[in-house]
Amino acid sequence: MSAVHAEASKPQKKMQECNRCKAAGFPGQQIGFEKAGEDFSTGKAIWRLVNEDGTEHKHQVTARASFRRRRIVDIATVTTIEEAKKLLALGWDYQTSYPATLSQMPHYILVKRE
Repeated sequence: MSAVHAEASKPQKKMQECNRCKAAGFPGQQIGFEKAGEDFSTGKAIWRLVNEDGTEHKHQVTARASFRRRRIVDIATVTTIEEAKKLLALGWDYQTSYPATLSQMPHYILVKRE
C-alpha cells in the first residue's frame, strides 16, 4: 500500500483596499496585515501593512498643496435656486440651505474660497 503525503496549504492572506490611499486618489491598493510583534508594556499586538507581494506598504499621497485648506473669503445667502446656480457657475461652493423665515422660504448659503 502506498501512502500519499499531502502538504497543508498556507492560509490565504485576507487583502483589502487601503482606505488612506483611496482617499488620496489611488484606488485599488490591496493591503494585508502581518503580525510584527507585541508591545510588552501594553500587551497589544503590533501589526504592519504589507502589499500583495509581501513588501511593506507605503501609503500613496498627492502633493502637499492639495491638502491645504482653502480660506473662505466671502459668503452669500440667496433665496432662489437660479441665483444659487449663477454663483455656482462662477466658482462658489455650496455650503448649506435652511428655512430662514416664517414663510419657510429656503435660503441657500454659498461660500467663495481662495
